[in-house]
Amino acid sequence: MPPISAKVGTLPDGTMGFDFTTPLTPATAASFVAKGFGFVVRYVGRGDGSKIFKDLKQPEAQLIVDAGLALCVVQHPLKEGWSPTLDRGNSFGAAAATQATAAGLLHGTSVFVDLEGVASTAVNTDVIAYCNAWFEQVNSAGFTPGIYIGAAPGLTADELFWDVKMKSYWRGGSSVASGVPADIPHRGYQLSQRITGSGTPSEFDSDVLKTDNFGGAVQWCMSA
Repeated sequence: MPPISAKVGTLPDGTMGFDFTTPLTPATAASFVAKGFGFVVRYVGRGDGSKIFKDLKQPEAQLIVDAGLALCVVQHPLKEGWSPTLDRGNSFGAAAATQATAAGLLHGTSVFVDLEGVASTAVNTDVIAYCNAWFEQVNSAGFTPGIYIGAAPGLTADELFWDVKMKSYWRGGSSVASGVPADIPHRGYQLSQRITGSGTPSEFDSDVLKTDNFGGAVQWCMSA
């Protein structure tokens, strides 16, 4: 599919949005805009045959931008207890780049890896290798790699800052006690999530933007 009709840019600090596993329609997109949301983070798959979710496709990407919502994507994680490896980083990163391209996202748009639910037995060097291989695949495809940090990420805040190549950090809505760093050393977060109704049918993930301490910001597909 061709790229959507849009431009890549940033949004003001304090803009509120949401991340959503369900495809949007013109009506639902318009309803979120009416509530004051400025962006949505939709999902792409891992390229491993999983059919659980309905991931972003080009027609939906275009209708989201046309409705006035900015758009980027995050990749689905594996179930809790998975073990990151270099090979998985290459495979999943390539899939994220391929699916973002197929959805019509413009080069430069942020594409996030979801780092959560890592097995307690995982070795930190393997987690770092996974993240960096994923980064290289997405970066070489022309997108801006970012990292969502959820519960049990398998890395400390210092490792996330010093050892992984991503420069765009998204704080998951889980607690610090679950392993989510309260902040990223020096740089800070660009996106922060709040989860309401966790584990229920009404669960909703809202997010808010902030330029990080080095001037970095999430890159969005938005209305041209």
